[in-house]
Amino acid sequence: MNTTVDYSKVPHLNDILGYLPINAVDKEDISTYIQNITNLVSINYKYEQYQFAYFGLHLLYMTYIYCTVWKISKTIETRYADVVVFAKPYNNKTLDFCDIESIFQYSLVPEKELPKIFKLIDLDKAQIGNIIGLVDIRNDMAHASGKFEILTEENFDIKANAVHISIKNIHSCMYKQIRIWFHDILLKYYNGEFDGYVEIKDIISEQMIQSFYLSVNEILVCNEMSVRNLVSSNPELTEKLDLFKQELKNFCENSGYI
Repeated sequence: MNTTVDYSKVPHLNDILGYLPINAVDKEDISTYIQNITNLVSINYKYEQYQFAYFGLHLLYMTYIYCTVWKISKTIETRYADVVVFAKPYNNKTLDFCDIESIFQYSLVPEKELPKIFKLIDLDKAQIGNIIGLVDIRNDMAHASGKFEILTEENFDIKANAVHISIKNIHSCMYKQIRIWFHDILLKYYNGEFDGYVEIKDIISEQMIQSFYLSVNEILVCNEMSVRNLVSSNPELTEKLDLFKQELKNFCENSGYI
């Protein structure tokens, strides 16, 4: 499939992509999957097949949901383990929730059960209900009914906006966890755990973007985070952490994120 399809004209698509992994390294190749689905959305929108374009958009939405649940499993490990102890995959399939090899393994879990994990990041009941509602809307359109529900650009815009708003709300609740995770990255850097790297930009690329599936909006959270509190009680950290933060800013600027 042509990977140069212009998706800039599809309402909300570019904004939604800003919350998905930049360049994840995963068993199932998340980045290629995202690119292929993005092309699918764009082509269907171009030819006014709005309902099929929305189906693709919903696949991107669920990919975001899976990635975020995985990040919760890595940043709130104990509480996550307690919550998923009673979680059951479809058809009694086996799934080790605490040892996920690919984020797409979450597709084995009923889609209406998975959003409950977002209680761990204080997403309110209304927003969790909204996620479930979006799944219901997709399910209703996925069955053969002899009619289409999304026939116009206006209808697509409304549905796509609802997805975008849901993602933004989840992201705002993940803000704290991303900051805590980045705090740990900075300490690991100071303590020499990344001494095998020649350049800081390679740490950013491999340890942050590839390994933790950071999105553009998430790396911007890291970039905006001050190290002031971290170094206030440990002045000896200042020079080295300031260097890391400056390299992160340079990385974001060179990548066009800011």
